[in-house]
Amino acid sequence: MHQSVSLNFEESGGGLPVIIMHGLFGSLANWRGVARSLSDTYRVINLDLRNHGRSPWAPGLSYSDMADDVLRLMDRLGLERAKLIGHSLGGKLAMVLADREPERFTRMVVVDIAPKAYPAWHQDVFAALRAVDLGAIDSRETARAQMARHVFDPEVRAFLTANLIHDVAGAKTGWHWRFNLDELERAYPETSQMPELHGFFCGPALFIRGAGSAYIEPSDEPLMARHFPGSCLCTLPRAKHWPHVEDPQGFLQAVRRFFVEGCPSFQSLERVGSTRGNQFVGRFLHD
Repeated sequence: MHQSVSLNFEESGGGLPVIIMHGLFGSLANWRGVARSLSDTYRVINLDLRNHGRSPWAPGLSYSDMADDVLRLMDRLGLERAKLIGHSLGGKLAMVLADREPERFTRMVVVDIAPKAYPAWHQDVFAALRAVDLGAIDSRETARAQMARHVFDPEVRAFLTANLIHDVAGAKTGWHWRFNLDELERAYPETSQMPELHGFFCGPALFIRGAGSAYIEPSDEPLMARHFPGSCLCTLPRAKHWPHVEDPQGFLQAVRRFFVEGCPSFQSLERVGSTRGNQFVGRFLHD
């Protein structure tokens, strides 16, 4: 167990609080559009996880450590209860938080991740990040070119190089990564796993997946229903692993409806079967 850190965050809007947690290699900047949209109705706390964005670098990236950080931030802001949105790594963290402190979270949105261990899918990403010669590059474009041998998708390379910072003064002059690459790589085997869940959170939980993503498979649905008996599912047909970016309108429509109505507007995971899939998705997106 490591000491909790004081997380960097941006706050906007007013009303019932919503906490947004980004994924691995991300930051709150990836969620500013969603935060801005939801702030017309909610008090949105969009945060940087430890070792990401502008939050402190610290030893440890366990889900227990990250949960402590978020709970400390809630206490600091006087938030007794909140809604959760978590993407990928942040989605796993949302599940851990809701299971650990179910009385503090009223609704949970988990974006394109299941409560299970995953293979080492990011080794090419770490290789690409290590391939960037920080002392020799003169632009993010140069860095993206150096990554190309390991990561072919230009959108992924652009997402990663958004974390490159160029400082001309201070302790870190020149180019450097905003995230703590050494700690992210060291902790990766642990973050790829899924801590044990106890099924303590029985409130509404919406899993949003992209139809073009492999992160949530049909075989995962019974597992999701077992750990979160109040859960439901929404598949966005035009999205992959970043539904909030690839289909922002569909994503926000789903989140807003879920926050107001809960799971009755969606397909219950307990009843997933022949009715699951695009027939329901089309009805939801266009009604």
